[in-house]
Amino acid sequence: MNKKNTLSKSLRTVVSFIAATALFLTALSLTSCKEDTANRVIIWTDCSEFAQYIELFNNTHTDTKAVLVYKENPAASLPPAKDELFPDIIVGSWLRTDSTIKNFKNLTYLFDRKILLTSSFYPELIESGKKDNQQLLLPVSFNLPAIIFSTENKDLISDAYTLNLEQIREIASGFNKKNKKGAFTRIGFIPSSNNDFLYLASKINGSNFHDDKGQIVWNQDKLDNTVELLKEWINTENGSASTEQDFAFKYLFMPDYRQVTSGKTLFSYITSDRLFKILKDQKDTLDYRWIRNEDSIPLEDSFTMLGIYKDAQNQFGANEFITWFFNSENQEAILNRKSLLDLDTELFGISGGFSSLLDVTEHIIPIYYNQLLTNLPPHNMITVPQKLPSRWTSYKNSVVEPYIKNAVMSVTTEETEASENTATITMEELEKEWRKKVFD
Repeated sequence: MNKKNTLSKSLRTVVSFIAATALFLTALSLTSCKEDTANRVIIWTDCSEFAQYIELFNNTHTDTKAVLVYKENPAASLPPAKDELFPDIIVGSWLRTDSTIKNFKNLTYLFDRKILLTSSFYPELIESGKKDNQQLLLPVSFNLPAIIFSTENKDLISDAYTLNLEQIREIASGFNKKNKKGAFTRIGFIPSSNNDFLYLASKINGSNFHDDKGQIVWNQDKLDNTVELLKEWINTENGSASTEQDFAFKYLFMPDYRQVTSGKTLFSYITSDRLFKILKDQKDTLDYRWIRNEDSIPLEDSFTMLGIYKDAQNQFGANEFITWFFNSENQEAILNRKSLLDLDTELFGISGGFSSLLDVTEHIIPIYYNQLLTNLPPHNMITVPQKLPSRWTSYKNSVVEPYIKNAVMSVTTEETEASENTATITMEELEKEWRKKVFD
């Protein structure tokens, strides 16, 4: 390691330590002296990078200071416990459900007074923060699904910006190759090797998982149809799910980017937050396309939003922080500071994703992530996910994805189709086990 890198890492460590210590000491003083909180803005968030944003804000504001309170899942922490400081601002995912959004103040006045402009935001995102025509939440950041491939194979992909599932299947199938014994030496894409891709396929095909009065519901017919489509894809193009799994175990045990540069596979599924961290080091060997459904690109479920708590003690200070944060120049300062201190290797973009501000994502972020210059997220294609509960990630990982994976893996050939002993797992069984772990 050269001297420059050593100094850079040392500097990052010192800066992170100082920032964390300062925030910790401030939080301690606030906890013990509630009467001193009049000019403090208490921010609940699960994004540790907000410590850097708060430091920049505090450096430029004399009277108002912000303090970060880390919450692993802010939505699940509402309402606050009686013995803790109430938040002024809450930043996190899963804030849009009916049971959660009622904890926030109406922020329509910020737009009525031209403090913020609706036109500054991605249209679908800003609309998603409304309830009964009141702007209760503001979008912060988002991520998109993508497919990566080696630049050596770019001539195989005719579409320069997006691919749908059928295109991925067709192009990947053309990459498949077998030896004289009939064994695959290359498989263009292996759907069954990535649970997140299986879930994405169900989302694109209309399974419509969402929160309904505190219950997770979905379209079972569409989910069944997704399973059948995936089975048909796997069996027709790649032999069987077991063939895919054997191939992946033998050849694709390395990270995503190494898989596609190894020559053994053409495509690998990824999301934009991970994609642009990888591209920092692999910019000459990798390319990407956004995954679309007809004329839309589905956002990742966990996109980040921000709101002012209904019982905030310092609404004036909260307004001041929000006005500062949703300013293109200040978000550029955030990105510039990350770049100077080499902190952009930790989280991509703003709060781990694309900024909700059009100007920042389309004109500023590409300065720091050059690969975006050739393929920016098309703002007219972005679609917001359904409202999902605070425990959605756990539910998806423990119930939805295992169900789809099991269904796709079972009865995948004529041999097993003829058998009556094929084991299947129902969604109800998986949910029952999940509830035992979470609630018991």
